[in-house]
Amino acid sequence: MEEALYHKIIQNQDLVDLLLSTGVTEIIFDDKDDPFWGSGQYDEGTNELGKALMRIREKVRAKELHERGY
Repeated sequence: MEEALYHKIIQNQDLVDLLLSTGVTEIIFDDKDDPFWGSGQYDEGTNELGKALMRIREKVRAKELHERGY
């Protein structure tokens, strides 16, 4: 899933910009019906989608810095 999300995001500059605009803020997929991908009914979920997006954000940030020569 993470690999598919990464490729989807890097193909669209608007998505890259949106993801990077979140800075270092924790991303939470607020889905009360999904305790695996989301936050779960009582915030007991594992938020795997949010975690994947945060890892992708760091990967995209590093890629952009590398491309700019930093």
